[in-house]
Amino acid sequence: MTCLLCVIQLLAVHPVAAQTVRLCAVGDIMLAGEIERLMTKKGLLYPFARMQPVLKGADVTFGNLECCLSTQGKPIPKQFNFRADPSEAVVLKQAGFTIVSCANNHAWDYGRDALLETVQDVERTGVVVVGAGANRAAAHRLRVITKNGLKIGFLAYLGLIPALVAESETEPCLSMASVESIRREVASAHDRVDVLIVSLHAGQEGAPSATPRQRLFAQTAIDAGADMVIGHHPHVVQPMEMYHGKPIFYSLGNFVFSVSGRGSGAMIDATLTRHSVHAKMIRLVLTDNAQPHLPESKHSRQPTRKGFRSQSPLSVREGGLRNSRRRLQPHVSEEF
Repeated sequence: MTCLLCVIQLLAVHPVAAQTVRLCAVGDIMLAGEIERLMTKKGLLYPFARMQPVLKGADVTFGNLECCLSTQGKPIPKQFNFRADPSEAVVLKQAGFTIVSCANNHAWDYGRDALLETVQDVERTGVVVVGAGANRAAAHRLRVITKNGLKIGFLAYLGLIPALVAESETEPCLSMASVESIRREVASAHDRVDVLIVSLHAGQEGAPSATPRQRLFAQTAIDAGADMVIGHHPHVVQPMEMYHGKPIFYSLGNFVFSVSGRGSGAMIDATLTRHSVHAKMIRLVLTDNAQPHLPESKHSRQPTRKGFRSQSPLSVREGGLRNSRRRLQPHVSEEF
């Protein structure tokens, strides 16, 4: 009995460390066209080489796969169609990605069969796909990654309307955003995971700030119980927002997308626990050799074997987590 009391007292003085997950998230990844030719010449991993230690150093790494990987289909009528060879799916795993969203306006560029092949090719490598699938139910399915004892849930939506490839109960499709579907699906997922993240592909290309539709979808997700929203599509970085105490990153811009360094890009470095979200958005350098990397300065984060090392950030705190049954405490800062 005495020994048991000693153990209890020791635990009271030295509580068990909180379970923690380190999340890294980046923006648009497009492996077709000039990027594909560059990888053929210099190796599949070439565009990711300078960021690979960072991507692999996180517990969970997220990105937006903005092309299809297929030999099937024909281009649907639109201005730009992106398709790369299915063999390139493996580079996502090699680079360090855990999960990618295909709920975007280029995953369907070559039709339904090519979309489904993309999902299957990526998932064969061990990378999880969210936001697309064999039918509407699969596209809207909550994907859960369990790491370090935490269940991290992901939902993904395409918020560009109208859909060029309509949702279908029986055929491959993407997860299309609506206020009703976001509200219903986020609320349903909320209590099934420890942290819930929503990926939103929406907005206007090149716009410096979020559109009303972007804000509506993102804020609806937070109101319904999401803990963080990660946005992309504008190809440029847009300011983040604290909404009812939770972070919305409206656009992370580009990651691996152009050999000319088009647009701008950023990454999220977030530490997640059951009781808190600590997130930083860090501007990336996009170069004309298609190798995004962290800023090279005394203030930049340098990749280490265990992930990231950084200076102490300034944090923005906001209380009053309305509509939140799980009282997450967010801390967010931006580095540019």
